[in-house]
Amino acid sequence: MGIRLTGINSGMDTDSIVQALMSAQSYKKTKIEAKKTKLEWKKELWSELNTKIYNFYTNSLSKIKLQGTFKTKAATSSDSSKVTATATSSAAEGTYKINVKSLASAQYVTSGKLNGAQVRDENGNVVPGEKAKVSKSTKLIDLLDANGATSFTKGTQIKLSTESGRMTTLLVDENTSVSDFLTACNDVGLTASFDADQQRFFISSGASGKEQGFKISATALSQTQQDTISAWKNAIGYDYLSSADQKAVRGIFDSLQAGSTTYNDVKDTLQSYLDKSQRAGVTAYHQKQLTDSYNDYFDTDPSSGKRILSAKGKLALATSDPTLDLSNMSPEDQVAAAEAMVASKVATAMSDPAMQTTIESEITNGIPGTTDTFLAAGATARTTNLEAAVNNYVSAMSTVAGGAAGLSGLGLGEVDGTAVAENSNATGMVVVEASDSEITFNGATLTSSTSTLTVNGLTLNILDTTAGSDISISVTKDTSAIYDAVKDFISDYNDILKTMNSYYNAGTAKGYDVLTDEQKEAMTDDEIEKWEDKIKSSLLRRDDTLGAIISSFKMNMMGGYTASDGKQYSLASLGISTSAKNWYEGGLLHIKGDEDDAEYMDEENKLEAMLTKDPELTMEILNGLAGNLYTDLQKKMASTSMSSALTFYNDKEMNSQLSDYSKQITAWEKKLASLEERYYKQFTAMEKAMASLNSQQNYFSSMMG
Repeated sequence: MGIRLTGINSGMDTDSIVQALMSAQSYKKTKIEAKKTKLEWKKELWSELNTKIYNFYTNSLSKIKLQGTFKTKAATSSDSSKVTATATSSAAEGTYKINVKSLASAQYVTSGKLNGAQVRDENGNVVPGEKAKVSKSTKLIDLLDANGATSFTKGTQIKLSTESGRMTTLLVDENTSVSDFLTACNDVGLTASFDADQQRFFISSGASGKEQGFKISATALSQTQQDTISAWKNAIGYDYLSSADQKAVRGIFDSLQAGSTTYNDVKDTLQSYLDKSQRAGVTAYHQKQLTDSYNDYFDTDPSSGKRILSAKGKLALATSDPTLDLSNMSPEDQVAAAEAMVASKVATAMSDPAMQTTIESEITNGIPGTTDTFLAAGATARTTNLEAAVNNYVSAMSTVAGGAAGLSGLGLGEVDGTAVAENSNATGMVVVEASDSEITFNGATLTSSTSTLTVNGLTLNILDTTAGSDISISVTKDTSAIYDAVKDFISDYNDILKTMNSYYNAGTAKGYDVLTDEQKEAMTDDEIEKWEDKIKSSLLRRDDTLGAIISSFKMNMMGGYTASDGKQYSLASLGISTSAKNWYEGGLLHIKGDEDDAEYMDEENKLEAMLTKDPELTMEILNGLAGNLYTDLQKKMASTSMSSALTFYNDKEMNSQLSDYSKQITAWEKKLASLEERYYKQFTAMEKAMASLNSQQNYFSSMMG
């Protein structure tokens, strides 16, 4: 764009003149923009209305045209304090006799009150004559029985098992705590907690039913048995596995002990864990060797006993990061920085290709010179050692029997799943046996692991035993539920029809055009909103597509239907009609006699009477009329060249028109820009001509003196 000379010589307001000329020329573009805006608003209105019509089609209309809506059954109990019932549409109508013999229950174990634990000093030695309350951190070997003696010894194995086949064991050592026992209970699917205030354990099965019963026992293992456990842990590299993998491996060995699996069944799985531990073990070995090589970087402060940097460590740290000012760093920060430096050096060394080659070789052949027997053996030897350890373990543990060794310190005796009454044992433990619900249903015995039974389309909720007497469950057609379903449909039909009527019969917006930016600047936000709402509300007025949908609603629902008896019926046959007084409602439906219909509430409720007298015919009429509307709407939202599938309006056509408008607007913008540039060039030429003329005049004036 060249330099514009705006009235320097002519004295004219060139910019104002050009803008006035452009305003007249921009009128056509403004009209196209207004058409585009109106079409965008119209598409938005149709999109919202389309969603409402489609939701009505897929929900209310779809349900009322299905026979299942009219198959609703009601179940009534003669004693709802014992049994309640609900019925599906498949339940046969009639009366059923039920006798409740037992209720489903989970197994519950409440321990006796614990007798405390012995106290240890800071060096771990027992303090004679002192006793403390038990907490989750209390060690099992410190628990005291009712006689004040310790109950658990190292090497005791606690076994927890369920009727469903789950099992876990807990080997007691000097560090095994109450918390570990609770974890073992939870691992096998039980719910276990320790109440520190009551000093009792509360343990229950995860769900009700006989199959949810569980057992708890404890046995003091022989030294040979304990050695076989240590041997398999060393053979598989247990200490090098993650905690999750350790838990999984323990589960495998528990199944081997239980005899529910064999080595051949699990050898591939054990080998996968062995592969993990080999790599982790060899890697950890070299990481430690490398880390230990930097031990001379650190020292111990004789006064505080804390770790500090040695002179060599300070030199190495300062060399590695010259920006550090060690004199302004605390000893703790110096140690932390040095440890980070060492970790970085170790990581770099571990990633070296030569180190990786060494690790791969030692995984296969073993680490020479190490005292760790697991790491010293090669991969083949480790696999052989693991198989031998498994076989020795299975042989040694096959003789482990149940018992109650040490359990008295937990306030427990051996739990075998049977009921135990309070004070019937030395520990004071109480056991509630797991049980199933058991009923007789028309003479047949039925059981369930829960308090709910489903039979013949009935869902029975068992609340209490019936002491040998029968109660009755009556199943009938639920006319009130069917009536409510029809009423809901009529309400939804009226709502969507009322919405469509309001758009179709809206007032005109004559004299209201889409506002330009200049017009909006002269108005408030509220004024703009009201102006635009006036236009939007009229966009579907007398719309042909909307009118066709409204006609479909009215003609199909207010038309006739020939039933299987050959007679012609309509909604009026069921006491459903349009208002006789308020014609302006536009075809809204009323159920005569309905309590919520102010106009017709005093009349006879023919729909209720029909549902009671002939529910099948009522169903057939409503199914038929709704089905006609459903089919018609299905056709209207089929995909065409003008509209997409599942769409009731011409969305494709609108999109095409919007695209055309956008192209026209773009063309006009280019045309107007070119025209504006031409105007400015013309005025510039005029200014230049006048400047030349002024120059000549000045010349002649000067010549003439």
